[in-house]
Amino acid sequence: MFEFTSRVRYSECAPDYRLSLAGLVNYLQDCATFHAEDVGRSGQQLKKEHLAWMINGWRIKAVRYPEHGESITTRTWAHGFRGLEALRNFTIKDEEGNLIACADSRWCYFDTEAGRPIRIPQSEIDAYGIEEGLEMEKAPRHIRLPKENIVEKMPFKVRTIHLDSNGHVNNEQYINMALAYLPAGIKARELRVEYLRQARLGDMLSPKFYHDGEEYIIWLEIEGQVCAIMQFIISDMDIKLPRKLESPDALPKQSPKPALLR
Repeated sequence: MFEFTSRVRYSECAPDYRLSLAGLVNYLQDCATFHAEDVGRSGQQLKKEHLAWMINGWRIKAVRYPEHGESITTRTWAHGFRGLEALRNFTIKDEEGNLIACADSRWCYFDTEAGRPIRIPQSEIDAYGIEEGLEMEKAPRHIRLPKENIVEKMPFKVRTIHLDSNGHVNNEQYINMALAYLPAGIKARELRVEYLRQARLGDMLSPKFYHDGEEYIIWLEIEGQVCAIMQFIISDMDIKLPRKLESPDALPKQSPKPALLR
């Protein structure tokens, strides 16, 4: 387990002086990278070994969006490894321990020379350990794309500002791209993302848009092939929390061998 505390910066805020959804996602991925550094498996180290962790999907629930200057603590832990995939939970809490957001995520261990996912070695599993996962209500693994009432948006090209250290579009950038098609001021109470294909510098992305009630789905295609799907659920602040997070003091149980965790 790993956690870090920070204040919400102005550069991370939406126009309402609250943390933006893209900013929230960045707190989650930053926490995961800090965790990797803490156990000696940083992105730089993996790059030397021609390896990388790449995310397959997000499921994020937000209770509220913290205000500019507010102190928040982001926490992450691995809660499962199965075959080619690792599972990682997150929470963000305020100074009183009240839940701001929680998330589940799916990651693959990627051989960058072979260009494909590989089985996660036991040494990597031992480095992170396995903690008890959040009891989030079940959701389908895949986001079903609509068949009708689809609006095609203007295609655009991937630029250097969209790329990360793996040389492809960063996972948060897809979300930020999709947010441009939502009505101004809307806040998502749930976000699901499915990543299917890497987009690289110069690729032409074709956005597709769908809206029905409180649901918005935006997906991005490259030459007719879907690379990322974002599903936003817009609703009241009253959302169903994972049972173990209904109390501000509720925490996942730690494993008996946390030598490299904190």
